[in-house]
Amino acid sequence: MGGNIGQLGIHTCKSPAADDPFDPVEPPKRPTSNLIMHSMAMLGREFCYAVEAAYVTPVLLSVGLPKSLYSTVWLLSPALGFLLQPVVGLASDHCQARWGRRRPYILTLGLLMLSGMALYLNGDAVVSALIADPRRKRIWAITITMIGVVVFDFAADFIDGPIKAYLFDVCSHEDKERGLHYHALFTDR
Repeated sequence: MGGNIGQLGIHTCKSPAADDPFDPVEPPKRPTSNLIMHSMAMLGREFCYAVEAAYVTPVLLSVGLPKSLYSTVWLLSPALGFLLQPVVGLASDHCQARWGRRRPYILTLGLLMLSGMALYLNGDAVVSALIADPRRKRIWAITITMIGVVVFDFAADFIDGPIKAYLFDVCSHEDKERGLHYHALFTDR
């Protein structure tokens, strides 16, 4: 009997893979359409980066950002990334949400990208509708636009990790290679 709980002769064992987020079992082969669809997330990210590259400088000029602050705008996101990327990666590795480990982070960062883009493209209009004083309006327009740029850039930099980690989580070794090839095809990286 030696330690069996339950009926005699029936061993109830729980698979260690059920609780282990670093499951050694090889996932099933994925169809090409799934790998291409997964790569579309990277394509969307690159498209948003192109919009940022085309519009951020003209938008910052239009709201009246002093030239001395341009480098600050571009420095904040990498500095935040350096400090927070390991924290987000660790949290993502240990996430036990119903959607899986990576999807909540991909969704949240995608929404942050869209929110940041909306802020930096429309920050001046939002502030104009809410504030009448021209001096306060300029300061708030610059602040909201800078926050939008930093939030967008931060989320766009961070979303790369969970997207690739999701690919590695759900694909076999062959599919990982194919998936990364599709990522390279769609992102030119």
